Amino acid sequence: MRSEYADESVVVVEGDRIVAVDRTPSASISGDVVDVAGKTLMPGLIDAHCHVLGSSLKVTDVETQPLTYVAGYASKMLGHALDCGFTTVRDVGGGDAGIARAVADGLIRGPRVFFAGRALSMTGGHGDFRDPFSGVGACGCVGEGRVALVVDGEDAVRAAAREELRRGAHCIKIMLSGGVLSPADPIWMDQFTDREVIAAVEEAARWRKYVAAHCHPPSSIARAAKLGVRTIEHATLIDESSAAAVKSAGAYVVPTTVIVRALLDDAKAGRLPAWMSSKLAEVSDQSLNGLEIMDRAGLEIGFGTDLLGHLHTHQTREFSIRREVQSAAAILRSATAVNAEILMDPHLGKIQPGCWADILIVDGDPLEDIGVLAQDGRSLSAIMKAGEFVKVSR
Repeated sequence: MRSEYADESVVVVEGDRIVAVDRTPSASISGDVVDVAGKTLMPGLIDAHCHVLGSSLKVTDVETQPLTYVAGYASKMLGHALDCGFTTVRDVGGGDAGIARAVADGLIRGPRVFFAGRALSMTGGHGDFRDPFSGVGACGCVGEGRVALVVDGEDAVRAAAREELRRGAHCIKIMLSGGVLSPADPIWMDQFTDREVIAAVEEAARWRKYVAAHCHPPSSIARAAKLGVRTIEHATLIDESSAAAVKSAGAYVVPTTVIVRALLDDAKAGRLPAWMSSKLAEVSDQSLNGLEIMDRAGLEIGFGTDLLGHLHTHQTREFSIRREVQSAAAILRSATAVNAEILMDPHLGKIQPGCWADILIVDGDPLEDIGVLAQDGRSLSAIMKAGEFVKVSR
């Protein structure tokens, strides 16, 4: 799937925008010229499922570590993402206006950050990280929790969504099924009532925003689509019936295959607790099969990674894993144009006049070999974010 500008063209950047894409250079062009002959010029990459404050796989650590330490992790993670060619990320649990502003103001080197604020979870849901033997109140996730808020009842969900939107959230994240990193909830468990989900959807719509939902099993996926959720995260155990529900609703899916592989590596090395390894086994075998079902059903598939702690360095591995199932063109579309649609920003994900000047210059052709993007940025001879080079090899 090549664009209309696939052959030799001249891309003109002024300030933070692309102002022209021409077949031949204009005589009036002045300023710096970068010759990309023999290379590929493409839009900056977008990761639509990150946790920039996710300093540890043990999420209770994220809640209790000093905020200065967590911010230090965020700086490292975001810098690595930018070096890999990601010029935009969407945080779906923990990121806030502070971290986005720090990047925008140049205090932290990294991609621009869209954020959902704190995810909403019911008691005993995927955002409740208490050990089942714990009798303390809801884990520090209630009130000023960094990653999630534990809320029960339609009114509580509505109030929590309003608060995150007031804080600048670009979307609302809710937990609609069990997950691997939460100790108490089975993977198959559907979470929240319909009325609670609808409350979140209504509040997001009031702000002309949307709801993203963590879902693994088919029942949660189909239910999310039916109730108005716009982006379904992971969708690992999707089947043909739930895929059809997503297609009918016009929703997006954001699979995250690399976190499954990376966690499996840790499990084999004995670095995960037994309960987490057991839950991981329930989804790991179906991860690529789910992606194949999404692709075959013609769903709008975004690109996400969901990596926490030391696993953030696996970010570009998502490209090579997806290539086991999808075409290179489909993967590139997910990581650029589809993710731009998810973020509801028409100025992202394309090399067109008026778009943000987020540009990569790749040594090689990702359409022929997607592996050139799976090298932690080593194949990128230039990275431009909003009209400024953050890397350039002349």
